[in-house]
Amino acid sequence: MRLLSYLTGTRPTTPLRRPRDATSHRAGPYATGHICPRVRLTLHDGTERDYLLDGPSSCPRPRGPHATYEPRVHLAYVLARQRHDTCWLARFADLPLPAAERVTEAAARADRT
Repeated sequence: MRLLSYLTGTRPTTPLRRPRDATSHRAGPYATGHICPRVRLTLHDGTERDYLLDGPSSCPRPRGPHATYEPRVHLAYVLARQRHDTCWLARFADLPLPAAERVTEAAARADRT
């Protein structure tokens, strides 16, 4: 595209670079200002950490240090938003009961907003 513009003397009609997001220059775990829905859980490994409630495609930085994606937690969250029972969620998603309760509470808060 650049070569053609020099040869023909015209400017290209499309930008040569994608415009940067206005907030993408900031450092930190939330570079775009997006705060992913998450919950602090202790799963079977015994370590307490933040887990993403939505899928990684909804987060601009899913591999960032701010939260871990666990498919079982995401599955439990989706099913909890459909009003499934907490005990059933714990068995179905293979989560400890306290973790399933916290995911259900987060789903109830999300439904209220």
